[in-house]
Amino acid sequence: MTGMRDSYVEDNFEQIVAAFKDCGWKSVFADGSDGHLASKSLALFQAAKEAEKDGEDVRGRALRLVAEACSMTLSSDRPNEPFGPLWQDPQGRSTIPNDFTNSEIEFFAKITDEVDEPTLKGRLADLVWIRGVPRDVRFALLAIDSYTQDSPSPDTWFGDGEKCWNRAISLAHMIRQGAGDRLCNIETSIISAIEISSTDRGFFAFKLARTLECNKLGEPHSTTVAEKLRCLAKAFASAGNHYASGRHYSSAARWYKVSGDKPRSIEMTVAEAESFVSDAHARLASDDPSHAVAAGFLESAIQVYRDVPRAHRDMHNIDDRIQELKLRLSDYGERALDEMMTISSSSIDVTDSIEAARDSVSSKPIHEALRAFVSLSRVSAKELRDLALDSLDRFPLQAFFTTITSSADGRTIAKSPGMSPSKSPDENEEAILAVMSSIYCGTSIGLAVQSCIFPALEVLTQEHRLQTGYFIELARRSPIVPHGRELLFGRALAEGFNRNFDVAIHLLAPQIEHMVRIQLKLAGVSTTHLDRNGIETENGLSALIDLPETEEIFGEDYTYEIRNLFCEALGPNLRNNIAHGLLDDQQASSFETVYAWWFGLKLVINSFWNSLAADSCDESQEQTDDDELNNPADC
Repeated sequence: MTGMRDSYVEDNFEQIVAAFKDCGWKSVFADGSDGHLASKSLALFQAAKEAEKDGEDVRGRALRLVAEACSMTLSSDRPNEPFGPLWQDPQGRSTIPNDFTNSEIEFFAKITDEVDEPTLKGRLADLVWIRGVPRDVRFALLAIDSYTQDSPSPDTWFGDGEKCWNRAISLAHMIRQGAGDRLCNIETSIISAIEISSTDRGFFAFKLARTLECNKLGEPHSTTVAEKLRCLAKAFASAGNHYASGRHYSSAARWYKVSGDKPRSIEMTVAEAESFVSDAHARLASDDPSHAVAAGFLESAIQVYRDVPRAHRDMHNIDDRIQELKLRLSDYGERALDEMMTISSSSIDVTDSIEAARDSVSSKPIHEALRAFVSLSRVSAKELRDLALDSLDRFPLQAFFTTITSSADGRTIAKSPGMSPSKSPDENEEAILAVMSSIYCGTSIGLAVQSCIFPALEVLTQEHRLQTGYFIELARRSPIVPHGRELLFGRALAEGFNRNFDVAIHLLAPQIEHMVRIQLKLAGVSTTHLDRNGIETENGLSALIDLPETEEIFGEDYTYEIRNLFCEALGPNLRNNIAHGLLDDQQASSFETVYAWWFGLKLVINSFWNSLAADSCDESQEQTDDDELNNPADC
């Protein structure tokens, strides 16, 4: 592909350059639906297709090259690689700078003088600067001047303007003294735009101040910026826009801090916190009151108040205010539970599943019955993901809202963001995982326990009298159970078999964590961290389960279940809740704890039989093992 493009451009270079002048790019470029280059690139691509369809290959190639240059996204966070693909999926991606051949970069260099549209001129010059060998500083300067040709305004800033100005600053920093006084001029232009801003321009001044802040500019004018932001925050508050008010107070606090005015900075932080309180009051007084939403605002207010150094809290009675808000937060949390609706669906007939589960374990030797018992349900992380993606596709509205998970006492314990169409699949991963967890914890576990585990367990307890010693012996022979933990594992499994799931889960959860840790250690993985004082501490299960080696050892499906059962706040979070005494009587015998006990039994039994199948012992030894497991009374 690259070779073909290189040959075509080289063979027709002068014709392509000449064709660009007459290709009508200005009218096509003006047809873009908004101020974004990516949108304008679509119009250019369409014009290129029409030209190629009419047999005008040279004109089509000129338009297509410019369209590809416009299509890339711009990020100032990567100075040396600022351009990325517009889209990317497992099948491929759109254009990036390295896709262009040397001849095509030379084409961009040749036509920059013909372009008088600032954003396009800056993009072409920037590409030549990045890909040129050796780099020519003239194109970096041309890119800076083009990106900043028009004064900052809301009309352009909320399009490509903000990214272009940030890129211009990045280029100026990169070439240092070679940029001359351009960085100073950029700073002056932004300060001037901030000074004339008003509330009818929305967040324009806030975003301008953020550009200065992120690029470490504006320090000599910090008081001016802070005062303007403070005035805007007060104006927004008077208009009842508490969200905008709080954001501007937050920015003002940072700018006062830069100026060295710490008391005024703290005053702005207090004002920001109170803007959240005002938002809470406004929501409760609205036509659609919600204590859950109001509780979220109070939570944000408390977090902001906590940012105030303790040495400065007495002046504003901040500790007392935090305690007051905590009491109100607790009250709102409890009221929020009463506001929640129960959404029900049609019942599911599980009669056939129940009978199949009973039949699978009935009238079998104990070792065969237990193997069938732990095979009753199977979770596939890949299938869960497919179900989640299908759900998001069929019910798209659910994808755009943040999901809040509350504890039994009304506390917010987890939040999962909504999906954004502008983000890549990787950036939306958290939202996808939240839906997967909802399916797994909200449907799969309950269905497995009620239709499979409970019916089969009833048959097992009727047909087999298993003592604690049997499970201890089973744990001793299972390779996955760490040495010295056989008694604890065995007792946990026995308690569950006797339906004492509350006792079983309290024994089992910490042993599952230790088991994961030991398996990682055996694989040569470090499971500890060293603090600044040289104290070495073992990592918890949440950290261990995120190690890539964990999935290599346990597989994708088991790793997913361990994470969601024991670590995720969106799920039962058994490890944390048990460690901190957060399980009450009802939760300690819930479907989730029953399933977690069954999952632990599954790990032990499957590990035992997998090792037995791989053992090279003779048949007589294997028969001895079978005989011993088939006589639980001997254990």
